[in-house]
Amino acid sequence: MARSKSLEKENEIHRVVARLFAYRGYHHTSMREIARELGMNQSSLYHYFTSKEDILFRLMDNAMDEVLGELEEIYAKDLSAEDKLKKVLHSYIRSYAGDQDRLILLVNEMNSLTESSRFILVDKQRQYVRLIKSILKGMFEQEKMREIDPAVSTFAFFGMVHYTIKWYHKDGPITVDELARLFVEIFTKGILA
Repeated sequence: MARSKSLEKENEIHRVVARLFAYRGYHHTSMREIARELGMNQSSLYHYFTSKEDILFRLMDNAMDEVLGELEEIYAKDLSAEDKLKKVLHSYIRSYAGDQDRLILLVNEMNSLTESSRFILVDKQRQYVRLIKSILKGMFEQEKMREIDPAVSTFAFFGMVHYTIKWYHKDGPITVDELARLFVEIFTKGILA
């Protein structure tokens, strides 16, 4: 019971801090402001985290682990490369467009981390890239894709999804699932009729 309350409080802290860091910026948000927003003493935050940077790293690391776990699960399934690609792209878009606060941190705040923390996250980014490139290579080998450099295709996809932080609103007319469907359609088939 005590562990679930602690986990619940940690999740609340993550939500609040992700929002503060995303919209105020990591460097412009103090531990005092975080504590005030959470209605707790600043010293109580140190029960959950060792430092402000620890909070940022754990937010980013957890976000990457969640999505990477989903993508690896899809990749391991006995599916065609095309079906894997569609499912991976859909999952990635839903995860990040659906949680824009964490996406903003991943895109904007990586350099706020120490070198050792950045190294861990960059390694995870490389895992994302390898996974998607591998699927695209499989599609080319199965003659389901034109001869386009898989690295270019992979980074074009990431750019498309990551730029949603500039314009996409979850409470707007397009749901996250509809956005994911549209992005998969655009990425896999283009926009020409």
